[in-house]
Amino acid sequence: MRRREALGRIFGAATLPLIGASCNFDRLLQPDFAAADAGFATLIGAGDLHATNVALLPRRRTAALVKKVLDADPAAMAFMVGDLTHNGTRAELDQWYAQTWGLFKSRTFFTIGNHDVDYATPRGAGYYGYTGAPGYQATTLGSWRLYSLNCFPATRGGVDQTAQLAWLKADLAANPGKQIAAFFHYPMFSSVCEYHTALHDGVRQDMTWKGRIGPWWKLLQAAGCSFAVSGHAHRYERLRPMLADGTVSDAGIRQYVCGTAGVKLRNIVPPPHPASEKIIVAHGVVRFDLYPDRYEWTFTDEFGVVSDQGAQACRKVLA
Repeated sequence: MRRREALGRIFGAATLPLIGASCNFDRLLQPDFAAADAGFATLIGAGDLHATNVALLPRRRTAALVKKVLDADPAAMAFMVGDLTHNGTRAELDQWYAQTWGLFKSRTFFTIGNHDVDYATPRGAGYYGYTGAPGYQATTLGSWRLYSLNCFPATRGGVDQTAQLAWLKADLAANPGKQIAAFFHYPMFSSVCEYHTALHDGVRQDMTWKGRIGPWWKLLQAAGCSFAVSGHAHRYERLRPMLADGTVSDAGIRQYVCGTAGVKLRNIVPPPHPASEKIIVAHGVVRFDLYPDRYEWTFTDEFGVVSDQGAQACRKVLA
């Protein structure tokens, strides 16, 4: 079975054609789906479940999409990029997260979000206790090295940011033969969220945290990272690969925003970010098929409709 057909069967919907190579800088591919799968791995997830006792259906539907892929492929991994529950409490995690995305907790690569640290007492206690995840972490999946980074200082239930940066630098140096993807709750780049237009004394907020994420981005960029995944903005957005200064470049990292696991959705304030390629305001999950030389992405909404799909060559050439 060709991989495109397999994707459609797993998600229960016909897939869309792959995006063509319309821009030279992002080197979008038309991969050979009949090629051998040596080094292949699958990663699927989203962020911002905000699990509570209301609006359960979207959360159950996105969880079902992930579980279907995990059940079909024992080697596949899920990810959750923060805000597991709305108030960050252990009671919410045990009762509401557990019955949806908690069904595959043992196969989830976790990243902490602001709701996970700001509402629990002590800060972050519910998240750390329930997930068993460290403050930051890395794992190897197939030919890829995945990094989960913590956006929050130790005083806010996060980590020592200087120590985290040193760890990231050392781990990147220790794994030169792997492709790289990074996960952190706050996006480095995204369009303006409608929720923030009336906040911060009327100052336009672009939902980016360059001051916090910039040092990581520079290290990851230098090491050949191909893409980064964030949540926080309650929508799906795919942006062009960018350098840390925001310049669109094939030497940069592609940012995905996927705060779509179940929280109330929010649109953008026009115009979109100048590097934005796709915006979808819908609950759903994004799947990454990871190869030694490329990755393929598919965003599927909660009803099984594929709304974004494409492929790109990795920035690194593995020996």
